Amino acid sequence: MQRSSLRTLTGTTILALLCAETVVGQSPPSQPSKDQRPPVTDEFRAILKEIEEAYKAPREVDKDVLDELRKQYSNPTPERERKIFKEIRRLYVTTPEQEQVILAEMRRAYQQPTVEQEDRIFREIRRGGQLPLGTVPLSIQAEQSLKLFRKLDQNGDGVLSRDEMPEPLQSQRAQWDRNGDGSIDYDEYVIYYQASLKLIGEGVAAGEIPLKLPKPLPPADAGTASAAESRPAARPAQPQPDLPKWFTEYDLDGDGQVGLYEWRKKGGSINDFLAIDRNNDGYITAAELRAFLAEKAANKSESKTRPEKHK
Repeated sequence: MQRSSLRTLTGTTILALLCAETVVGQSPPSQPSKDQRPPVTDEFRAILKEIEEAYKAPREVDKDVLDELRKQYSNPTPERERKIFKEIRRLYVTTPEQEQVILAEMRRAYQQPTVEQEDRIFREIRRGGQLPLGTVPLSIQAEQSLKLFRKLDQNGDGVLSRDEMPEPLQSQRAQWDRNGDGSIDYDEYVIYYQASLKLIGEGVAAGEIPLKLPKPLPPADAGTASAAESRPAARPAQPQPDLPKWFTEYDLDGDGQVGLYEWRKKGGSINDFLAIDRNNDGYITAAELRAFLAEKAANKSESKTRPEKHK
């Protein structure tokens, strides 16, 4: 049977990826075994970079959106609007209907560029909440998998021959070659890509794969677009007797909270960090740690007072 080239593929594959429920932290149909973790290849680096960008998103997106929005005031362009929405999708959960509302508010800001209007825009952006920390958005998964496939498909025939496959895919070809024809088409590559993304994401969360996370700015107050600009400098943290000693030790910059970058420098796992960071903003505050410890103590007390079952 003759294969269609990548250029003639319908949009159903990409649409399926965009609409799929598979994201970092969820299970695709199948995945490589743990003893087959991908080596450091160009493909591995590209996937890891997307995961790094996902972890940076809480510290970057609001500022980048605000910067681009203010450029629109003097020179509005459709290209910059697309760039703004691409940034928004890095961090926030949105729907097509919600994005239409955001766009309308943005265009009102072009005519009325005030802080109040910017606040209205950000309230709409935040309405659906944030993606879980470290989640690579589905739109980026679709874009990146297609980009990698086209790069690997050197002769442009729409399939990867054995010689075109990266080493991890080549060694596991039988697992991903669903139709058994000896090559990998884009549909098959998407499943392999999602499994690799999940596997690398799990390695990052477990602390087995290091991330390059620069020290971020202090988080802005929720609900205001201009808070990051007006926020006063954080004061050095003081030891708090009701909190574990490690909280002050991990707070390397003395701002009264423990950022993910500080946690990783101390060797903590991302899974443990996420258990305490209730709002997924990349920081553990004293209030979040107190809530976590109180809940942990309550669960422990409940397990002690629970009556034993009689045989």
